[in-house]
Amino acid sequence: MAVRSNFLGSVTVSGDEAKALTRKLSRGRVTPAAVASAQNGHKLAMSFAKRGSVAIKLKPAPETVK
Repeated sequence: MAVRSNFLGSVTVSGDEAKALTRKLSRGRVTPAAVASAQNGHKLAMSFAKRGSVAIKLKPAPETVK
């Protein structure tokens, strides 16, 4: 196995891990969390393309606030 990256953030995976990753990407099951994440990312990308900026509002999770 070899994992190589450069300063731009590109990652190269080889060996058994590369085969497993390819198999998982082509035959993997979609989770509700993955669908929600993709939808949120699409909204951010459209906002950036339209306005040239993205605004993100953060709010604490209910279980962390006491």
